[in-house]
Amino acid sequence: MNILVVNNPQLAALPPARNLVESLLRLGHQVTLITKDDSKKTIEQQENLKIIIIEELDKKNPINAILSYLYRCFKLKRLVEREMQYNDILWTTTDKSIRDLRGTVLKYKHVMQLAELIEDIPVIPGQNLFYVNAAKYARNAFRVVVPEYNRAHIQKVWWNLKDTPKVLPNRMSIPKFEDYIPYDVQKVRDELSKERKKIILYQGIFGLDRELEVYAKAIETMQDEYAFYIMGRNAKGYQIETLIKKYPFIKIIDHINAPYHLAITQMAYIGLLPYKANKVSYLSILNAVFCAPNKIYEYSAYGIPMIGTEVPGLTIPFEIYKCGCTVSGNSEQEVIDSIKFISNNYETMSNNCEYLYKNCDFDRIVKEILGES
Repeated sequence: MNILVVNNPQLAALPPARNLVESLLRLGHQVTLITKDDSKKTIEQQENLKIIIIEELDKKNPINAILSYLYRCFKLKRLVEREMQYNDILWTTTDKSIRDLRGTVLKYKHVMQLAELIEDIPVIPGQNLFYVNAAKYARNAFRVVVPEYNRAHIQKVWWNLKDTPKVLPNRMSIPKFEDYIPYDVQKVRDELSKERKKIILYQGIFGLDRELEVYAKAIETMQDEYAFYIMGRNAKGYQIETLIKKYPFIKIIDHINAPYHLAITQMAYIGLLPYKANKVSYLSILNAVFCAPNKIYEYSAYGIPMIGTEVPGLTIPFEIYKCGCTVSGNSEQEVIDSIKFISNNYETMSNNCEYLYKNCDFDRIVKEILGES
C-alpha cells in the first residue's frame, strides 16, 4: 500500500511520528513523508521511503508570520493533492496537520492521528477567536487515532464520533547505537559514565504541565547516593533557569534529537514522569491528566523503573505492570519513599518494565488501523 504521511512539527521533535513511519516501512508499505526540518538525518533512508521537506515559517514580525503561514498552507495543500495521485491513504500525525490542510483531507481516505488531547484548534496559530472545527474532520476520517485509552473515549464523546478512536501507544523501537552516535551525544555519555551516583533522569519538555520542583526538593536530601539530571528544552511560558538557580545541584543536559536521546536515557537508574494539570496553549486542561508520554516506553525499554504523578495515564500502567510508583506531586516525602521503594525492589521492577515494553505489539496495531488484520 502507498501511504502519504503529513507531519506538521519537526520529525525529531515528535517521536510518535517517527515510530509510525518506521512501522509502516517494516510492514512493507511505500511511504511518502511530508515534514519540516532536516528529517533525512533523523530517520534511516530506505528504498521505499520518500521524504519531502517543507520550510519553516518566517517569524520576523506578526504580519510576515501570518502571510508566510497562509502561503505555506496553500503550498502544502497543492503538494498533498499532487502526491495523493499516487497514494492510497493520507495519514496526518497531529492536529496541526489538520489545521494546515483543512478541507483537503476530506477528499481522501484519511487517518487522523492526535498527539495531544484537544477539543479544537485555532485556525491561525497564536489567536483564539476562530477555530477549525476539528470534530468535522474526525467524523469524516477513515480512522481517528490517539495514544491513550481514556483519551479515546473522551474524544469520542466530545466529537460525537460513531466509533471509538483506535489507541496507538507511543512505543518506539529500540535503536542500535553500535554503528554511530553523534559526537555531542557521545560527549554527554562520556561525562555520565563518570557519574558515581545513581542517575535520576527527567527527559522531555520543560513546561507548565510538568512539576519538577518537588523532585528537586526530595533528591536534594539524597545527594549522597543520587544525582538529578534533566534533559530537554523550554516550552513557552516556562524558564528552567529559575529552577536551576534555586537547586544548583541539578545537572542539565541540552535537548538531543530523537532517537539519539535514548543513548542518554539508557544510562538512568530511575526515570521521572512529573505531570500536572495546567492549561497549555489550546490543549485541553485534561491533557496532562490523561497523559500518554513516550517516556513510559523509553524508560521501560531499558528496564528503568519510574516515578510519576498520580494520574490515570500513569497510575493504570504502573498498577498493571508494577513497574513504577505514583506520587501526589505535592509531597517530597512521597518522592523519597518511592525512590527507596524502587531501590529495594529494583531487579523485579526493572524486569516488569521490560515486560511492559515487550507487551505492546505496535506493528500489529498499525495493521489493524489500516484494516489489514
